Amino acid sequence: MIMMFAAIENDANRNKMEQIWEMHKGLMLYIARQILDERMAEDAVSEACIKIMKNIHKIEEISSNQTRSYVVYITKSVSIDILRRINRQKEDSDEVLAIMSDGAPDILDEIVVKEGYHVIKDAIRNLPDNQKDVIMLYLVHGLTHEEIAKLLGITVNASKVRLHRAKASIKKKLGGGAYDNQQ
Repeated sequence: MIMMFAAIENDANRNKMEQIWEMHKGLMLYIARQILDERMAEDAVSEACIKIMKNIHKIEEISSNQTRSYVVYITKSVSIDILRRINRQKEDSDEVLAIMSDGAPDILDEIVVKEGYHVIKDAIRNLPDNQKDVIMLYLVHGLTHEEIAKLLGITVNASKVRLHRAKASIKKKLGGGAYDNQQ
């Protein structure tokens, strides 16, 4: 990682980045590992360092809580972005495998299933980021509200509320609101 810092032309900024790395590398890896596997966590930390390097001139005090919070925020954001990319790639490859499988049911059934899948997928993609993060971590990755709260730096109650709002928003987009009111 230190070799990457050589790309910083200004000696003061290079030294600042090296100090940030030495001070926060363990924390960055810990955060990334909470979201990703070991190999992908290392990639996330590298990407986070690149983002921090691009804004190194904005960092004044290396050992401040503000700098620590910035490093945590960048690492968490990059890790979640990578997780989203992985999930999109997985969804796409699952779709290709389903199409390629020979024992497919009636073509009409397959079209109906695909359309429903795309509608739900689009509804999730259109959620606000804070709701999207919680629903993906809860439903796709099976994290508990306690784990989500710790990871995102929110309360357990906030995690529950965001999940509830995400589900309600998806229901509304899928037309489930009218049915719920009739019961």
